[in-house]
Amino acid sequence: MLRVSTDVQYGNACDISVNEFKNSAEVYFSASPSEGSQCLWFSFRITTDKKLKFIKLVLKHPYNMLMGSCNLSNILPVVKKDDGQWQRIEKTYQFHTFSDGRYEISWILNKPGRINDIALCYPYGTPEIEELLKDCRGFWKKDTIGVSTENRSIIRLSNDYSSPGSKKPGIYIVARQHSGETPGSWVLDGLMRYLADIKTRSIVVWAIPLSNIDGIEKGIYGKDFLPFDLNRSWGLKAYRHENLVIQRDIARWIERCIPLFGLDLHAPGGAEGDGIYFPFRKKGKITLVKKKENVWIELIGKTIGPEYMFSGFKKDYPLEGDLKNLTGLMLTSYFGYVLKIPGLCLEIPYGISKNRILTLDNYREIGKRIAIAILKGVKCKIQ
Repeated sequence: MLRVSTDVQYGNACDISVNEFKNSAEVYFSASPSEGSQCLWFSFRITTDKKLKFIKLVLKHPYNMLMGSCNLSNILPVVKKDDGQWQRIEKTYQFHTFSDGRYEISWILNKPGRINDIALCYPYGTPEIEELLKDCRGFWKKDTIGVSTENRSIIRLSNDYSSPGSKKPGIYIVARQHSGETPGSWVLDGLMRYLADIKTRSIVVWAIPLSNIDGIEKGIYGKDFLPFDLNRSWGLKAYRHENLVIQRDIARWIERCIPLFGLDLHAPGGAEGDGIYFPFRKKGKITLVKKKENVWIELIGKTIGPEYMFSGFKKDYPLEGDLKNLTGLMLTSYFGYVLKIPGLCLEIPYGISKNRILTLDNYREIGKRIAIAILKGVKCKIQ
């Protein structure tokens, strides 16, 4: 018998049905919106007590998911069979239409194991943070800076506490405001591993790797999270406790360095595949902060390289929030408009980007290149 369960770490799936045949099976599923208006993240386990040739995985209602109006074949889930490692499923994408205009998409899981974990993208959470800390042999300090709305620890990693009045340059990094956007965490993982490898403390680096920890642990996608999206809750008045906690930590960081910029790591629509890009408001007044943002975007984009980056590095993105009262802001706007510090956001695709299937090594390499760009900028005295 074949069984499907969401009782796994970061589990998310619903509307599940199964068809079993002699040597194969079909599993139909949907991504659950859980506590928000948007859905995209999914993660579940398939167990079977007999050897199968393949399992057809059918994603229902993809037209209700945050795909980004792009080629759905850019979605390439990951699978872990039995005690193996996470890897991309084979490129067996199919598109199935109904006479009323609805559609489904599917993939073939060949030679499934007895236990098969399926997810939109490589999962990343507390166990991966612990592995990072272990591998970096004490280079990164882990501290709890507060708790989430549901009383989970909000952790911050840092390479140097520094001291008030320090003239060291610094960057502040946040990942997983939208809890299902795991590519951002893997890029941050690569950045931090590289800085630990070269043992640099010349830059004060503070990072929040799992900012929406409640959504992460509950398997919630986290975009347009109710009642407030974490990335629409920054400002003079924080709309969520997590924002308040991180804003006060940012204030401590500012006291202990010369801020270079804040970096917000995201993933775009599930099917976007034309490269990594910086959402950026191209119109409007050219301020000193905006000029500095452009300099960093050019340096980081060139260092990441054309094999990964969107051709123009930037995509025009509207500002959100109350800019008059400085509330309900996105994190980059909080950095730029409230703190007068450059704020950068980077969108890293989930599956296929510029015809390249993104692996864990790719994500970590992207993080490494961002770190190299930051060090270049410091050497060139971009402040």
